[in-house]
Amino acid sequence: MLFSQTLASMQPQDSAWAALIGEDWSQGRATFGGMVAALGNEAMRRLVPPDRQLRGLETIFAGPTLAGAVRIEAEVLRVGKAVTIAHARVWSAEKIAATLTGTYGAPRSTSISLLPSLPAGVPEAQHLPAIPARAPAGPAFLQHFDFRWAEGAWPFSGSSLRSSKIYVRHRDSAALTESHVVALVDCIPSVILQMLSTPAPSSSLTWTLQFLKHDYRFAPDAWWRIDAEIDSAAEGYSCESSVVLDPGGAPAVLSRQMVAVFG
Repeated sequence: MLFSQTLASMQPQDSAWAALIGEDWSQGRATFGGMVAALGNEAMRRLVPPDRQLRGLETIFAGPTLAGAVRIEAEVLRVGKAVTIAHARVWSAEKIAATLTGTYGAPRSTSISLLPSLPAGVPEAQHLPAIPARAPAGPAFLQHFDFRWAEGAWPFSGSSLRSSKIYVRHRDSAALTESHVVALVDCIPSVILQMLSTPAPSSSLTWTLQFLKHDYRFAPDAWWRIDAEIDSAAEGYSCESSVVLDPGGAPAVLSRQMVAVFG
């Protein structure tokens, strides 16, 4: 199922929503975390008016979300003059798989506008070699994304680099939405994996997004870029940050993630 088809499968069920996730979105024994977060956002979006834009999304992956039917509960925690706070729970096999908190805010007048500084001299996506639709040993969900490596190394290559710069886009012709971008941010491998010399499992524990831009009018095949780096890594946990650039080159999303690494 394409990403857009999976989102479209979400239907009301009792006081919640039901969705169907295909095996092709698997990441090991669980579902790709970006899909889980996108579905949680979609459920909260059913309760929040569109003029309140997604400002922040916090996800805790409590357990694996399995392929097949999932149940998503959502509620509004608070409505203010400009900001709505919502909460969602994703259930899989009758267990909570993820909890999410969404912060949605209308624009405010301000005299301050600052964006992250970005490095210069990064090659354009069209000048970089194409990546196979699915690497032989890669997780199934990779078939839904296209990648170009500008900097960094392949997972499990024993690199000394603690950062990467990767271009990404959906292999789906449907129009982009904020949920499409949520999934894009999570599709690259954790940076810590390129420093390992042999394959080892990993799992995201917490994930926080902050949206800086809300322009989704780009073509579905336009390239987004994710500049990621390791902030710290010790005792089996890696804390990583990234800046996501939209196809116009503007910083659009900030991401911070804690990853458990079993190797």
